[in-house]
Parts: sequence; structure tokens; C-alpha cells
Amino acid sequence: MQEYVVEIKKTIMQMMIWGSLICAAAYFTGYSGKIAGLMIGIFTSVIYLLLMSYRVKRSSEMPVKRAILYTQIGWLIRLGFIIAMLLMSIKLPGIDFQSAVLGLFTLQIVLFLQAVVLVTKSFFVRS
Repeated sequence: MQEYVVEIKKTIMQMMIWGSLICAAAYFTGYSGKIAGLMIGIFTSVIYLLLMSYRVKRSSEMPVKRAILYTQIGWLIRLGFIIAMLLMSIKLPGIDFQSAVLGLFTLQIVLFLQAVVLVTKSFFVRS
């Protein structure tokens, strides 16, 4: 299997673990009403990663000018998807908008934690 697919699966698994921990924390601290919004945000973040990964892979196989246009169009599609999720979380009863936004940052949080682990490991390898 190609290495990028393994990395994407690993990142999605980490996002699911992070999301499970956040939802469990919300449940056990009495904020179970926030879980639906968190789940929508986490789901949106996973879909965003998949859309972005697909666009990057496809654009790497194209000529430069076409790849730039393809990437720009993909950015608009992903932004539209995020806006649709945010509008949905505002309109649907029982969905907390703030927790949906928090769930939307799952990808960024996981990528930040991956970077922290990578830098921390590099300090211990040198020693």
C-alpha cells in the first residue's frame, strides 16, 4: 500500500481517538448535550482531510498550471463544505454551534500533536 494512504489512515485513526476522548470528557463532565455538535465537527474535519488528500494526490499527477487551478477549485469546495456544516449546526436543534466549531479543529489539533511528538522524539534521539 502506498505510504500516503497509510499516513492518512493513521491520521484519521488519531482523529477518531481524539474525538472519542473529547466526547467521553464531555459526557463525564455533564456536557452530554455538546456531543452531537462535536461529532458533526469531527466528521467534517475527517471529510476535509479526505477531500484535501484526494486533491493533493490528483494535482501531483497534473501539469503545473492545471494543478494550480485544480487546487484552487478544491479549496473553494472544501470551504463550501465547512460553511454548509456550520450553517447546519446553527439551524438544527440539538446541535451546539460552539462544540461543532471545536470538533472542526480536530485535524489541526491532531497535526499539532503529531508535530510535538516528532520534535520530542528528535530531542531524545540526539541524546
